[in-house]
Amino acid sequence: MSDTDVYVSPSRVPAATALLLAVLGAVGMSWSFVSGISAALDAGGSGATAYVVVFLVAAALVLAALVLSIVCLARGLARGIAGLALVVALVPLVAIVILRIANG
Repeated sequence: MSDTDVYVSPSRVPAATALLLAVLGAVGMSWSFVSGISAALDAGGSGATAYVVVFLVAAALVLAALVLSIVCLARGLARGIAGLALVVALVPLVAIVILRIANG
């Protein structure tokens, strides 16, 4: 093994994947939510259908990250990264619950 070779522990790959999915899903959900509301309220636009689809795909990514991070925590694989992925995946879900409660 030379100095230029990079070794990635196999136990960190699923946890890092969960973290990546959580970040992409959270960003996608927040962007599509804000942009979708703007598009839905714009009278001259074509609607918010595309933003709803992006929101649902991002929600699926967050759900996959949530499941993958829980599996990593249960198996003891890279607990720090998996715990961070779990927290990041829960942020959009908590935000949706708070918005739902606030709007009655």
